[in-house]
Amino acid sequence: MLTHKGTQTLTTERLLLRRLTLDDAPAMFANWATDEKTTKYLSWDTYTDIEKVREFLTKCVADYEKPDCYHWTIEFGGTLVGTINLHQLSDRSEHGALGYCIGSRWWNKGIVTEAAKAVIDFAFAELNANKVCGMYDIENIGSGRVMQKCGMTREGLSREHSLRKDNTRGDMPFYGILKSEWRQADVKI
Repeated sequence: MLTHKGTQTLTTERLLLRRLTLDDAPAMFANWATDEKTTKYLSWDTYTDIEKVREFLTKCVADYEKPDCYHWTIEFGGTLVGTINLHQLSDRSEHGALGYCIGSRWWNKGIVTEAAKAVIDFAFAELNANKVCGMYDIENIGSGRVMQKCGMTREGLSREHSLRKDNTRGDMPFYGILKSEWRQADVKI
């Protein structure tokens, strides 16, 4: 069984991962929620109204009351640049899926990889997870690189699994890392 602890503050060499607050609406709106490059392969649409961001954050803040909510904002150099979460949790099978997004101005700086490693470490060391997995649109090459750099292994391909915003269908590679692999791979920060 997973040992739920709720969203805890995590720190790395360069990052602070913490709970979202209602005060984060302007930064989220400016730094990633309105960025069409960021939202291109995500399930949610690019925001055009800051009030919708506030509605989303209100839901996030309420979800923190649940001990199985794991949703962090990524703070880099004092600036909020994106979010990362564990979702699709299975208490019985002891696994969860990794999800993340970051404003395009901060791509290719290793920020998401650093954040993902911290969340994977947390999942295995604190939540007693046996597996962390993730999927991404096959055209979103950077997302796949994050999973590979975190020691995750490609386990399969879900063909035409997503309907993109341009109405084309995208294949989605499926990656995962087991607790036993995490211990051996020394991918911890």
